[in-house]
Amino acid sequence: MKKLRETQITLGTALALCLMACAAGIACCYAAFGWRTQAVQNKLREIDAIAAEHYVGAFDAETVADYAAVGYITGLGDQWSGYIPADQYESYQMNTEGKGCGIGVSVVTSGQGIRISLVYDASPAQQVGIRKGDWIVGAEGLTVKADGADAVIGAIQGEEGTEVTVTVRSGEDGRTRDETMTRAVVVQKMAWGEMLADRIGYIRIENFHVGAAEQFQNALDELIADGARALVLDVRHNGGGRVKEMSEMLDPLLPEGTIMTLRTKDGHETVYSSDAEMTDLPVAVLVDEQSISAAEFFAAALQEYGRGPLVGAHTTGKGRAQQTFRLSDGSAVNLSVEQYYTPEGNSLAGVGVAPDVSVGLKEAQQADFYFLIPENDPQLQKACELLT
Repeated sequence: MKKLRETQITLGTALALCLMACAAGIACCYAAFGWRTQAVQNKLREIDAIAAEHYVGAFDAETVADYAAVGYITGLGDQWSGYIPADQYESYQMNTEGKGCGIGVSVVTSGQGIRISLVYDASPAQQVGIRKGDWIVGAEGLTVKADGADAVIGAIQGEEGTEVTVTVRSGEDGRTRDETMTRAVVVQKMAWGEMLADRIGYIRIENFHVGAAEQFQNALDELIADGARALVLDVRHNGGGRVKEMSEMLDPLLPEGTIMTLRTKDGHETVYSSDAEMTDLPVAVLVDEQSISAAEFFAAALQEYGRGPLVGAHTTGKGRAQQTFRLSDGSAVNLSVEQYYTPEGNSLAGVGVAPDVSVGLKEAQQADFYFLIPENDPQLQKACELLT
């Protein structure tokens, strides 16, 4: 595969509840918009002067600066661009690199509480026997019932090497226990496989963060070695990731040709391509309304090359790539800087990808998505049927 520079196409960054960007950081953004610079500066200076003279309350300048940054980025009218406060940048960056600091789990929150949807390999949680489907009841003296899910999740987060005590209820027998773990930097579980009935290999792709391609290749190799005769690739509920990782995953699945084209504001193009070496196993791809960004282009490429049917629901429709720019105070802006196109030159912006076979999930199945077994997953069952 032809390897080019990395471009991040993650789902827009978390818009923190902040309002006014520091002058130095904002000035860098202003410069990129030419004639708008003076108008924005004048507006902020005028508001600042009025507040300084008349506002009777106390305020924190850094908080006001953060909120202004959010306002500026929001004013661009691009849902995929965002602002990252300085105190959130490290965890944001770690996440895009396929890592995280904590006990090594992904969770789903609902009215029923906090349920563990993934346990990462070699993580503190795995080492003490925490499993997918278990419930987090509390942590560090806080409980979900009394203090809320957000407070408990916040208590679990912390610095590497520090201890945290988490109260866990087993998803199997309902027993509750306390587990004390040492927080650690762990690698996310991003792609893994299993053999289904009739020798159909299934690979779940959670995201396309750094390291996902290696995990995907390992899963693919193991399934082929175990005698898989067909593949189901699942990018449902996948929020995206990096173009490089996505391209490396597609390379063994596609013939020689273009995978994706990215185009900047000045018309410069970056092209990712695959080589001629590929597996000839039949393929089906699962997509849904929460297949976003790289997940959509992954599915679109396989569809346009005729590698197999797309099964599920229509995808989101994101067609822009973002780049993160660090500001002088440690915060950052994540801006859409490129349009991207499918192998056939199509933009998915506002359009998305339509499945070849539409199959929906019932409301209860959608709510329980991460815990569906193959027999209770109609989208997966249809994909397997098409490969039989």
